[in-house]
Amino acid sequence: MKGTTDGSSTEVDTPKMTYTTAFTDMKPGTMTRDGSTSRYLVSTPRTSTVGQTAERDNITLSRRTLATSILSLEFHLTRIEYTESLGNKSSASYKKLEGEVILTLNKMLSFYETFLRANILRFLKGSVVAQTEAVFRGDGLVPTPSDVIRIIVTAVQQRETDAFFDWRVDLRSLHCNGFTLKNLDPEVLSISFTVLGHGSVATFGGLTDWGPLESLRYEVLQSLGIRYRVQNFSLVQVRNVQGDLDISGELCVNTVARVDIDWALEALKGLANYSVDLGSLCINGSRLSLEIFPISFLVTNRLFSEKLLDRSSTAHQSLSWDLSKALMQTLGQYKNLLQVTVREVRGGSLVCHADVIFQPPAPTSKDLVRALALSVGPKNYLGASGIQVDPFSFAVAGATVEPPFANPGIPGYGIALIVLCGLALIAVLLLVLLYKHLGWKEKMVIHRFRDPEVMVETFELDNPTFRPLAEENNAQSSSPTEALG
Repeated sequence: MKGTTDGSSTEVDTPKMTYTTAFTDMKPGTMTRDGSTSRYLVSTPRTSTVGQTAERDNITLSRRTLATSILSLEFHLTRIEYTESLGNKSSASYKKLEGEVILTLNKMLSFYETFLRANILRFLKGSVVAQTEAVFRGDGLVPTPSDVIRIIVTAVQQRETDAFFDWRVDLRSLHCNGFTLKNLDPEVLSISFTVLGHGSVATFGGLTDWGPLESLRYEVLQSLGIRYRVQNFSLVQVRNVQGDLDISGELCVNTVARVDIDWALEALKGLANYSVDLGSLCINGSRLSLEIFPISFLVTNRLFSEKLLDRSSTAHQSLSWDLSKALMQTLGQYKNLLQVTVREVRGGSLVCHADVIFQPPAPTSKDLVRALALSVGPKNYLGASGIQVDPFSFAVAGATVEPPFANPGIPGYGIALIVLCGLALIAVLLLVLLYKHLGWKEKMVIHRFRDPEVMVETFELDNPTFRPLAEENNAQSSSPTEALG
């Protein structure tokens, strides 16, 4: 590569490198199932070579054979004027700017584990042109020139690195081994996820039904297309793993800055509607931040059958749908609830094992088990669903439902009845005593005694407090008068 300063030409030594850009075609590939291998159509890489050559001390560098790989990198610095001292490597101004640029590049490129160091070759006039090189280990994953440009663009746009100094990097001037912002290769992202219960799509004879895969592919393209221009989503591997469908693929995205992986993961949460396990969703090694609670409970109005052991069977998928829907409705009060995935159905009546997936912040396991227990109706129906459960069988991440009285003995209603009977007996006794007391005051009892020797009868009054009624007094007062008359 050649550059000019003050009208004269200056030759810059750069290494010879060969880079390969990957594309995909649908060709026969392999798929494994339970240790067996079958053939089916997947995206298989094919390559087209874009050669960028230069010489450095008559040495040809190869990423496969040498310990290091070197990428040439050139860019302009703005907000700074070129001075003659910047052409002198021993000057203070050169050393100062050299240290600042190296510090900036080291921070930008340290994103890659294979990055070793950045070297400043020279500063040229044209505002200030920085000619540098980035050194990577050759025994690992070395970024492409397009990747290097994208990581610099991303860092500058987020103002993470070059904002510490008076100068700024002119992004439009970025050159890396012949690549600029105008001819970048697409960014290739690896993506993988598991589709629950759809393992039957991949059989020994190949892919039996492309419909679900096409729906998934369309959903991925639509979701990411809100922000990025996705060139292609290709399937690399499709496997049937115990009735589930494991999918690995590649996304090719046309962008000048790195794809925001966290945003992409959030955008793909809608794949849960296509039976994708969000806990398995992975892009370039990154996953969603989730809190997953294992849950189990006993279903009492469904019978267990061997068909339920096959996750790809219609019976298992139908039951899983009913159970997931019932649990989602029951726990719908929690806004961060994302998904309920049924993992396993076992015998012993019918025991369901599932995962409840939340995005932080999530409730505690005790909150969840309490909400499930309270949602059980009088006839043990789970919420508004048609599924009957044992309310005391719920277990969420170790938390269980405690019966009202853990120790055997007299039930609560028995104790209540005993107390009520005791109170009633006391009330009856009080009424009897009160009645006798009041009745004793209103009656006169006369005891008659006869002495046969003297021929005398004696009368005794037992209730001296007795007072006759007014009618009796009148009758007694009038009787002597009538007798005299």
